[in-house]
Amino acid sequence: MDKTIDYFQLENALQKAEADYSTSEAQAIACGMLAVNIAADKVAWAQLIFGEIDPNDRLQVEAIKLTGELHDQCKRQLQDANLAFELLMPDEDESLLLRVSALQEWCNGFLLGVGLSGVSDHKTLPDDTRELLADFTEIGTSGSFDLEDELASEEALAEISEYVRMGVLLINEELQPIKQSTLIH
Repeated sequence: MDKTIDYFQLENALQKAEADYSTSEAQAIACGMLAVNIAADKVAWAQLIFGEIDPNDRLQVEAIKLTGELHDQCKRQLQDANLAFELLMPDEDESLLLRVSALQEWCNGFLLGVGLSGVSDHKTLPDDTRELLADFTEIGTSGSFDLEDELASEEALAEISEYVRMGVLLINEELQPIKQSTLIH
């Protein structure tokens, strides 16, 4: 089982290292790239997340180590036959607004990762993948939830988050079918 990566520990490290992306975006970009190409370049991804990399910047080196673990975890989870993949998001006890924003960032990051992997024309993709990417675009660009009815908003966020999680797994399967040999083990 994967060591759980703490959202706020990674977010703090990314902020201290002045990374260009948040934790949710970083995971999503990796997932988008890996869904298109399971051998996506971790170094190119890290360079995107951090911009110019300075090997003498202790804070950046620490954050790169943590994001490297995140990339490896994403790769393992996307290939897991037991559907162990999870979105790296703020905890449920955090504000609804923060979690909605993180989900929107996640969707936008995933779309960026897919695009960075060379998918520019969604028309060439399988139907389900194309529809899911359109849904992710809508989720990422929608204004906000009706936060007046907190219970309904909580339920909607949980449902949409699960939809995104399962959608990522479906996209990954359509673009990178799990090899039968991995199911036998």
